[in-house]
Amino acid sequence: MISRSLRKLSALGGVLLTGGCALHVHHESSPPPDYVYTPPVEADPAFEYVAPGPVTVSEVLDTTRYHDLVRITFESSGRNGHPQNLVSGLYFRSRKPGPKKLVIVLPVWGASNYPPGKISRGYAKRSRGEAHVIWLSGETPVFPWDELSSTESEAEFIARARDSAERFRSAVVDVRRLIDWAETRPEIDSSRIGVVGFSMSALVTATLLGNESRINAGVIMMGSAEYANVFATCAKRAAEVREHVFREYGWTPEQYRSFFADLFAPAEPVRFAGRYDPREILMIDTRFDDCMPRRSRQALYEATGHPERITLVYRHRTAFYSLTPLGVNFSRRKIYRFLDDVL
Repeated sequence: MISRSLRKLSALGGVLLTGGCALHVHHESSPPPDYVYTPPVEADPAFEYVAPGPVTVSEVLDTTRYHDLVRITFESSGRNGHPQNLVSGLYFRSRKPGPKKLVIVLPVWGASNYPPGKISRGYAKRSRGEAHVIWLSGETPVFPWDELSSTESEAEFIARARDSAERFRSAVVDVRRLIDWAETRPEIDSSRIGVVGFSMSALVTATLLGNESRINAGVIMMGSAEYANVFATCAKRAAEVREHVFREYGWTPEQYRSFFADLFAPAEPVRFAGRYDPREILMIDTRFDDCMPRRSRQALYEATGHPERITLVYRHRTAFYSLTPLGVNFSRRKIYRFLDDVL
């Protein structure tokens, strides 16, 4: 006889499987009749940059059936918070001859390696050598919530928040500079470059796509526009920061929202409406997201011209079950097929 606890576990698995497979709403890309796509010829001044210095490529660290794994490293364009201010990534470099498409997978900075690692390894394997993949490292958070929620003065909080905005800006610019490098590589077909971002890196991806025309496919999973609303409503660690600022410095919710609206105004995707090609974007969000507000997710959908959109029936963190066997790898399969089709 199956124990009660095992029956409960089986039931939970069934719910997750059902959620991953069927409990979602899928909208095909359908730009409004008045939507006009204007490629971003120039980036916003906040995201301009000089060409990167030397990119170091390591010796082969490991191999798979179709790829050599090497590490690439270069100096960040700004203060990215990482050791020695470097950008690094694991490069799944195809051994097949001829230029191949490139997929750049952004980290969930300072959080789980599971989503980017799963997509990086999985898509490299799926491609059978017909794609290169670069999985960028992200051990240091863009937003160090614990530090922000334990500041000892208002001035320290403002300084740390501004430093976080600089880390965000650097992340956007460093991907642009990585594309510069990719254009010099004979093994890479720089006319077929994709970028995948999750949660915080989905915000970076949204800003990046509005400022970089050389990206031909973008996946925005669990992101949004209207970044000030995210800081003003996101739960858990972000909420601890808000409560700390309200309690210790006497800020009002409106003052807090206004501060972040000004701080992240240069990165706001709504500013770049019309500079997104909806045919080249896959947006995955979730109906019960407790971090990215519904209004802000809809604002991103409108700004990007109604791209293909999949809305899951999850909360923010549990949405990542859809990348796992518990969610029958639903989002993984959608991302892979999108990259195959668009690139």
